[in-house]
Amino acid sequence: MATSTRGNPSLGDILRSVGVLAGVIAAIAIVFNVLNDPEPRLPDPVDYQQALTVAREEYAYPVLAPEPVPDGWRATSVDFAQEESGDRWRLGFLIDEGEAFVGLEQTDGEIESYRDERLEDFAPDGESTIDGVTWERLLEDDDAPDRALVRVDGALTIVRGTVSYEELEAFVRLLR
Repeated sequence: MATSTRGNPSLGDILRSVGVLAGVIAAIAIVFNVLNDPEPRLPDPVDYQQALTVAREEYAYPVLAPEPVPDGWRATSVDFAQEESGDRWRLGFLIDEGEAFVGLEQTDGEIESYRDERLEDFAPDGESTIDGVTWERLLEDDDAPDRALVRVDGALTIVRGTVSYEELEAFVRLLR
């Protein structure tokens, strides 16, 4: 006589059912949390002073940073490296309560290739003269374009952001 397992689930059936239910509940929780997040989380601020000190001691060019940092500006990224291709320094800030970004990049190696890589979708857009120094203006080919101020003086310096040229110029005036 054959026996039926109908109505008497095996342990495997129970575990599979629990696993499927747990997956569905987890998916619902993730979607709920993403859709109900009241505001995006801003990156944690970074303390770049130690990196700046090291870079200024070891690099052959004047490593720049804003001094003083304006109120409400949050340093969110710092990166520096000494490589065969040159010494690189990057520093990024969120401003206007995270609505805008301003970044600074410098390198003294392979300037043309670095510039081409970092500003690939940018086109010339005039010049800015800041404290007697001429900076090239570049505008990104995008729906919400970044702007950049660029100069080469022993090292390549790029100041780039989601703000106006006037705000980038004000940032450049803070660089020491």
